Amino acid sequence: MKFADPFKKIEWIAERVKKSRYLVSEHVVRFLTEGKIHITEIENAILFGKILEIHQHPIRGVSYLILGFSGKKPVHVICAETQNSLIVILFAYIPSLPIWKNSYQRSQPGDKSMGDKRQVCFFCNGEIKQITVGNFDYRLEGQLYVIKNVPAGLCMQCGEKYISASSARKINDRIETGRYSGAEKVFVLEYK
Repeated sequence: MKFADPFKKIEWIAERVKKSRYLVSEHVVRFLTEGKIHITEIENAILFGKILEIHQHPIRGVSYLILGFSGKKPVHVICAETQNSLIVILFAYIPSLPIWKNSYQRSQPGDKSMGDKRQVCFFCNGEIKQITVGNFDYRLEGQLYVIKNVPAGLCMQCGEKYISASSARKINDRIETGRYSGAEKVFVLEYK
């Protein structure tokens, strides 16, 4: 639903959250399972927060960066409206340095908002640093693989990892040809 007034839009988003008319992305689920954030913190941020930034993407449409608080803890939530009037929570994180000077302001003057053309994280706009990832979870046709020592870009704010197309091809090739270096125990949670 389009609103010219961000205050009306945050009310509309909050109403969806009150009625549990929202979806949560895999990125948020990852943060939930790692204990980095709790679903009630995300809900409270939306219910009592305000829209900090609005981003218009030519393909994905409009997304909103919401700042809210769970108690005294600041929480940023990036969300968007789906075609069937649900809200999808794309990402949620605690704003921190080096990207955020404080909950409301980016660290460096002149920094652009979501959608800047720098090499930044798609989800939180954090700086991406090139590193070697110790363990990288990768799914191929429903099977989970853990790949060790992968060159990747790491978002310094939210922890999202990005690998190059050539690295993805190399990983697929090793999986398809069965070139494994070992197996490890994995914890599995079944939701019923």
